[in-house]
Amino acid sequence: MIGQAWRGWLPRAATASTCMAILLLSSCVESSSSAPNASSGGRSGAGLTAFHEALASLEAGRTQRVNIVQIGDSHTAGDHFSGRLRELFQGQFGNAGRGMLPPGSPFPYWRPYQVHVAQKGRWEVLSSNKRDYAQVPYGLSGFVLRSRAAGASIALEADSAFDTAEVTFFRRSAGGHIDVLVDGSRVGDIDTRGTDWQMDRKSFTARSGAMTFELRPRGDGEVAIADWSIWRNTRGVALSSHGFVGAEVSLMDRWSGANVAAQLQQLSPALIILAFGTNEGFDPVDMLGDYGTILESRVTQLKQAVPNASIAIVGPPDADRLPDYCGVRGPMRDTLRCAPLSATEAQEYGRLLARRDRSLCRWHAPAGVALVRQQQRQVAERTGAFFWDWSSVQGGECGATRWAQEGLGHRDRVHMMEGGYALSADRFHEALMRGYRKR
Repeated sequence: MIGQAWRGWLPRAATASTCMAILLLSSCVESSSSAPNASSGGRSGAGLTAFHEALASLEAGRTQRVNIVQIGDSHTAGDHFSGRLRELFQGQFGNAGRGMLPPGSPFPYWRPYQVHVAQKGRWEVLSSNKRDYAQVPYGLSGFVLRSRAAGASIALEADSAFDTAEVTFFRRSAGGHIDVLVDGSRVGDIDTRGTDWQMDRKSFTARSGAMTFELRPRGDGEVAIADWSIWRNTRGVALSSHGFVGAEVSLMDRWSGANVAAQLQQLSPALIILAFGTNEGFDPVDMLGDYGTILESRVTQLKQAVPNASIAIVGPPDADRLPDYCGVRGPMRDTLRCAPLSATEAQEYGRLLARRDRSLCRWHAPAGVALVRQQQRQVAERTGAFFWDWSSVQGGECGATRWAQEGLGHRDRVHMMEGGYALSADRFHEALMRGYRKR
């Protein structure tokens, strides 16, 4: 039995997702709709009480580790934003480890912070963000890496020593064995035989100063790995981030509710960060009517799984588009002006695009982004979550264009350069810590 999927519990999103892959940075879009709002959102500490209490308990020595879990689209997948945020919290409160990662190299240009990952041999990547999602009961990482090949391996090298390594895997009736190595020495194995698609987890204690962790299938059956983690015994913070290129929050419909809930309960995060909205904002506005209801159901489900966690909803950064039918190519694209949609243009946006209206031949935020951001803010107010408006860091409307001109944003006016993500993480960290008091 695969287990109850999130979409079985929650209303399904009516979205038409499309995607343009971006070298090194990743996040997708291509459709129609958005316009930002410059408020940073959230009162000082509003919705963050549980998180602040956990940090205070950590500082007082009553808690060993505070876990943060971030789930989002390609702004999370690149790990520039979450990586910088992880560094900020660990610099202040201590490094409890890199935490949970998706298995191996789940997509091109995967460059996680604090670890270096290598994948060799024949592996198949299954993604909950693709059509093959129905095959497996995905867990929190949203990926499964499977192989039957002897000689295949995945390995990670950490920037700092770890004390414990964990593997989450699926049992299979024709399952095989995985040899587990730490610093090149075998420390045990995992027998994955059992009831089909039953999720299980195994932990390994590393010797002092361990820096590398490797998994090698023996080739005696299929192995299916859901995620892997490394932890330190030192008191501190661990931030586990899971991002998906081109994803919308409806991605969570494709995960096993039972598996995700069990993993969240095991991690017991003090803070869950939901960072979606860019791809939804490029969807046609008439497909976003119930977006707030859909998002609220996701937040409610997370709160039911881990009621003691604070939840932060991150509104999408500014993202500007130039319709393809405008025919602007090359350097001309970089110099073309940006201007927000007028009220009439926003109202008629879908029809203007459909008839290829030349009045839209400038950089502008699609009409759906403003609607997404507004509904995210309203959901945060209704559920007691914290809301942070990412576009406020960029100065609001046309911020993506300004950042591209200043070297902080990518030329596509959707993604950011590393410096833009770092500055964004700095501001988000400030917002999360506003009102925090050591107890």
